[in-house]
Formats: sequence, structure tokens, C-alpha cells
Amino acid sequence: MTTGIEGQVVLFCGHMIDAPGRRAERFPARLESRVAQAIAGELDAIGAGCADIGVCSAACGSDLLFAQAALDRRMTLRIYLPFREREFLKQSVAFGGERWVALFRRVIDAAGCMVADDVLGPLQPGDDPFARNNLLMLSQAEQITARALRFICVWDGKPGDGPGGTEHLVQQVHAVHGDVRRIDIGALACATRADE
Repeated sequence: MTTGIEGQVVLFCGHMIDAPGRRAERFPARLESRVAQAIAGELDAIGAGCADIGVCSAACGSDLLFAQAALDRRMTLRIYLPFREREFLKQSVAFGGERWVALFRRVIDAAGCMVADDVLGPLQPGDDPFARNNLLMLSQAEQITARALRFICVWDGKPGDGPGGTEHLVQQVHAVHGDVRRIDIGALACATRADE
């Protein structure tokens, strides 16, 4: 038995947990449970379940929280990495701590992953690996035969720290589909401060 709408594809991206020493907070570790609850709420709102496919990357923070929530709902999960697993762990996971590395390994063990180079060939000079991975995820999500393509993001609404971040994929989805389900991490931070 399936839950909700059958055959939807849920594309996801969002901010990483703040690296130690980050100047301006964006996703401090204290927001982890709120972000996880918000992601779960969005998936529940669209009726995501075992007939559906989740498409994401696997950085510490929002990506891995989404991946875990998708697996909890028995969704098929397709994970895309901008470069090889070892380098990705070093750049986008390990700074968050061993708990995030362990979650990364559990998610990859459950779902596997695709590396952008294996799909698109070597990165060309001047190309950003994260921007390329965003475009690959969007392209792959669009190619899946499904009743609906949904896009969920955890985003503060501000420009990113560099190319290929959450803002980049939000802009790409807006241009093609227009429908963005945004979890406003700034609003979650305000709510957390109000509760303290």
C-alpha cells in the first residue's frame, strides 16, 4: 500500500550545518531538530511515501536530514555527489563531526550514490562542481517519469557563500518550474530564539 500521491519526484537542496568559525550563523547546530521537523512536515504535506523518489546530495546538514527522512518513508533515494566520495566527505561532511560522517555512511549504504564525473565526464576548466551537480540533479529529476516534480529547499533567502549553493538550484527550479517549497531557516532561527 502506498501513501499520498503516487509517483512524485522530490528534488531537495539546503544549507549545510555551519562550519566551525563561520562568521555569520546560517544553520547553527542548535537548529538541527527544527530543520529535521520542518523537512518531515513538508514531506508529510505532499504525502511522500514508498512510491516516490527523492533526489538530493549528501552534505552534512539539510541534505542528510532530508535523505534520512526520505528513507524513513521508504522512498527511493537517488544521491548525487559533485566528486568522489572521499573528497566529498572531506569538503562537505567531516567538518560537521563524526555523527554526520556516520549518517552519511548509513545513507550511502542504503541508497548508493552517483558521482557527477561518472555521468557527465571530467569537470571542465572554469566549471564549478557544485553548480554542475545541482544542474545534474535537476536534469535527472526531470527525466524521471512521474506524476509530479516537487522541489523542497532549506534556504535563508540570501546569496550563498559561492557558486553552486542552494540559491543556485532555487533559481534554476524557479526558471523551469516555478514551484518551490521553501523552509525558511531564518524564520526557524527566530522561532528558536523566541522559545529560549
